[in-house]
Amino acid sequence: MKLPFFILAACAVLSVALACIGADQALALTKGYGVGALAALAIVSAVACSRMMSRPAVLALHLGFALALGGWVVNEVVGGEEGCLTLAPGRSGDVAGADQLTLESFSIDRWEDTGTVRQYTSKVRNGKGETLEISVNHPARIGPWWVYQNSYEEMANPHTGQPFYVTVLLCVKDVGLPLAAFGAALLLLGAIGYAVRTLKGEKAAVEAEAAAQPPMRRVATGLYALAFLGAAAMLVHRGYATGHPPMQNMYEFLICTAAMLPVLTFISARWDRQDTLLVDSMLLALVLIPVGFFMDGSVKHLMPALQSPFFVPHVGAYVVGYVLLVRAALGAGRRLVGVGFFLLTLGLVLGAAWGKVCWGHWWQFDPKEMWSLATWLLYAAYFHLRARLSPRADRAFLVAGAVMVVLTLTWINLSRIFTGMHSYA
Repeated sequence: MKLPFFILAACAVLSVALACIGADQALALTKGYGVGALAALAIVSAVACSRMMSRPAVLALHLGFALALGGWVVNEVVGGEEGCLTLAPGRSGDVAGADQLTLESFSIDRWEDTGTVRQYTSKVRNGKGETLEISVNHPARIGPWWVYQNSYEEMANPHTGQPFYVTVLLCVKDVGLPLAAFGAALLLLGAIGYAVRTLKGEKAAVEAEAAAQPPMRRVATGLYALAFLGAAAMLVHRGYATGHPPMQNMYEFLICTAAMLPVLTFISARWDRQDTLLVDSMLLALVLIPVGFFMDGSVKHLMPALQSPFFVPHVGAYVVGYVLLVRAALGAGRRLVGVGFFLLTLGLVLGAAWGKVCWGHWWQFDPKEMWSLATWLLYAAYFHLRARLSPRADRAFLVAGAVMVVLTLTWINLSRIFTGMHSYA
């Protein structure tokens, strides 16, 4: 399994390098010089699958990775296209010969209390006389093309001086999408296989303590329970105050994590037969709560891009997955590391699907995307060698993975200095 390991490790290093130069530079570099390299990497990864026939999970993981890379390469080489239509009311534009679109109206929905944009929608008429509504997260399909609400511009009438809006529609022909979608499905199947194998193949290292606990232990458990109730109350209050699931920024991310962590402690004790109270309570008291004081806690409405059915499952998968993996590095819940890897895979796939529905592309080489990919690749490489690692090497891999998780979360703020799609988060 050395070849697959080195493939994944090299990809992780490359992903970190691309994350550090920003989305625009990374995309330009990849399109200019990296298409051949990605094609070669997809082929090598696919060839390596011939050595994995006896290990279905590994086979699915590598084949899915190869197909995802191949989907991007096919778009660049075979005929993926994109372009923008800028339409004023009553004006028409051509979708690359596929259809003629005429803008009937453009509307902007704003939040009443702040006046910020809640959603913007274009109503267009196609060549058949049908009216289509296109808004953020709600593209239209016209033949092989996807048409997205990209942005809008405010203009001034040259005769009256009155302002009016023109809409900017992004038209994308994504010929590699079927390959990428099939690859994503295989990635999920492979990650499920890892999770199941991990749960079945290992025994918990630490037995839960006896029911008759010493007094100080009961006091610690009671304080931890109070901390959970406080975090849960904060989560409910935050959701009520914002009017949306509290997963928009790092402050809300930390609240979700603090409310969910005691649940994992209970699961580890009852199902996994492992006592993780000490590690989890230290994680809560020394990391989550103090860091929360340094985050921006102001209440903000969801921007149009975040108003999507993908919002909660995408962020939720990462929240639980990250916590499971960090706990494993701290010596708690190691048996659940396979579940954490599956949740990382799920978050990655859901994020790609959301990007396709919202922005027109399932991969934008955004710094946050690339660093998240590097984290996923590191854990995928770890699972290739896990059975052969010594206890010390295994612990070192898990600690390195936890560091990557922390750095990935840091990109939520650092990506603001780069041109990228996650600068709002």
